[in-house]
Amino acid sequence: MNNVVLKSKILCLKELELNDVTQQYVDWLNDVEINRYLESRHTHQDIQKVRLFVEVCRDSKLDFLFGIFLKNSMKHIGNIRLHSIDKNHSHAEIGLLIGDKNSWGQGFASMSISMVTQFAFNQLGLNKLSAGCYENNIGSKKAFEKSGYQIEGFFRSHVQSHNGREGVWKLGCLSSDLNSIK
Repeated sequence: MNNVVLKSKILCLKELELNDVTQQYVDWLNDVEINRYLESRHTHQDIQKVRLFVEVCRDSKLDFLFGIFLKNSMKHIGNIRLHSIDKNHSHAEIGLLIGDKNSWGQGFASMSISMVTQFAFNQLGLNKLSAGCYENNIGSKKAFEKSGYQIEGFFRSHVQSHNGREGVWKLGCLSSDLNSIK
């Protein structure tokens, strides 16, 4: 199911292609302010590494890596990934990055989460999605909660961050929760 495109009034989410891997995209992944909550921050990123990652996701039947684009200009502002799809247990994980700092705090994360959640439940027939975010990543936690995700747990002192040891929130959404997703 390649070349999936999801549209709202404001956003267009489309599966990333190799030509979407720009220097701007790579720069997001290497920017300490943008990547401070990403596991990819532990490795310097370059065009080849990011292209390989996009190619692996495109070739996988268990991953969807969507670019988040502003619909009116098709400006690439971030990515959202539906991954680790387990068809036996009907669940998957979701993670996102808003790389364009000018797009922070405008609701694009929660819109993208809602769009991918609807896709996962309505098109793929999944029953549950899970996400995690660092304790101090309040914006991400709020975006998931606004999209209908509920806190399912908190792992104390779980990761090493720029602030030292930090906990991780675990959130989840069930297909039966769809009516609470905006």
